[in-house]
Amino acid sequence: MAQASSTPITRSPTLVGLLADEQRLRVFAAIALGARTVEGAAEAAGVDVAAVQTALPRLVSAGLVEQRDGLHVSLVGLRAAARERPARQRELPDATDEHQRVLRNFVEDGRLTRLPARRGQRRVILEYVRGRFEPDRDYAEAEVNELLKLLHDDHVALRRYLVDEGFLDRKAGVYRRAESASAGPQKGGS
Repeated sequence: MAQASSTPITRSPTLVGLLADEQRLRVFAAIALGARTVEGAAEAAGVDVAAVQTALPRLVSAGLVEQRDGLHVSLVGLRAAARERPARQRELPDATDEHQRVLRNFVEDGRLTRLPARRGQRRVILEYVRGRFEPDRDYAEAEVNELLKLLHDDHVALRRYLVDEGFLDRKAGVYRRAESASAGPQKGGS
């Protein structure tokens, strides 16, 4: 029988991988619900003793189960896995260093999570998005929407900001990358 382990799981994918096996999951669940012996776990899990004896060493070595005065779920191992957070991608491809300084506050996993309220920050993001459009090419509204949906859930607001701030020109439902947006908004207001 496997011995107790003080090595908790530190990686959530490891935890998921271990519990993706149905027999290990059933054994773990039986222990979590109070089975304290191999025989008790087998009965509660609806598997034979050999299945528990096969699953138990992996659960113990991963830090999910402890063997002290019987079988117990290791809350230390579960808490360690719960605290782990995957690294978030806070950058967008092809962004300049200036863009990245602003983008990192509004990007997660390669997408804009929100648009900044501050106009200066929003203009940096819009300038980056403008660069996603080819110069001297006409875009139908559906094409613009598809491109913007890849970057942000509220593609309509993003498209409106791009036009209002002069980053995209719109004429008769056709969009084109503006040559320069340095003049500020085309419509009045800030």
